[in-house]
Amino acid sequence: MRRASTWLVSMLIAVSTLGVPGQAAASYDAHVWSNSDAFKIACLGVNDTYPLQHYNLAVAQLGKLGFGPVAGALGPGFTRTAFLANVLSDWAVYVHSHGDNYWAASGAPNVDSGILQDPGAGKCNSSKDMIRSSSIKATTQGSFYNIVIMSTCMLGSNSSTMPAAFQIAKTKQSTDYEFYLGYVFHTWDSSSLRFEQAFWSYVNGGTPHSRTLAGAFAYAASVGGYTAVSASEPFQANWWGNPYYDGTPLRPAARSPR
Repeated sequence: MRRASTWLVSMLIAVSTLGVPGQAAASYDAHVWSNSDAFKIACLGVNDTYPLQHYNLAVAQLGKLGFGPVAGALGPGFTRTAFLANVLSDWAVYVHSHGDNYWAASGAPNVDSGILQDPGAGKCNSSKDMIRSSSIKATTQGSFYNIVIMSTCMLGSNSSTMPAAFQIAKTKQSTDYEFYLGYVFHTWDSSSLRFEQAFWSYVNGGTPHSRTLAGAFAYAASVGGYTAVSASEPFQANWWGNPYYDGTPLRPAARSPR
C-alpha cells in the first residue's frame, strides 16, 4: 500500500511543480547491501576486499541509471532488521553476501532461499544470520521492483525462490520493467565482481538508457575469464525479466504499483 501512495504523491508533486527548478519530481529508492565481516581473515583465511568493491560499484551504477536516493550498508549495518525495514520502499535492490537455496521450515524438498546478513565485526556467519525469501516476500507485500541483483551463490538457479520474493517470474519474456540477476552455482566473488563490472560498463556506456540489461548480461557473459569454483560448478550467471528493459526507473507495465 505504501508504494502506491508514495508513487501517487510523487506524481502529484511532479504535476504541481512543473517548471520549478531544483525540485525533484519523484524518487526511486534503492538499497545496496554488502556483507563484509563474514569475508574477513577470521572466516576465510584472507581479508577479502571484494565486498567493498561490489558495494561501491553497485551504488555508483544504480545512481547512474537514475535510482535514488541509494542507501544501504557495507558491514555491520547490513542486518535482517535494516533490510526488511527498507525493502518495501525500494525500486532496486542489490545484495552481495553468502546465499543459498535452503530447505524451507516445512522440510525437504521445499526450498526457501536466503541471504546472510553481516554477522558483525569479529564474527562469522551462522544460520541465525539468514534472511529467508519467505520473510522478504511477506515484507514486499506484492510490490513491484525494477532491478534485483543477488550477487551471491546459487540464487540464480532454477530452484531459487528469491525472484518470487520480489514478484519477478522466472521468464525471459516479462512485459513488466523488471530484471533479476543472480549466479547459478557457488561463485568466487572475484568472478562476480568481474562479471558485474562488465555488466555495468555496458549498460551505462554510450548514450544513457540506450542499452538493455539483457544486452549487458550477454556482453558480460561474452567477456569470459571467470574462474570456476570446480569442474562441477562452472561460473554461470542467470537472469529473468524483460529482455527490452533498459534499467530506467519506471512503474510497471502490467501491474499497478503498491
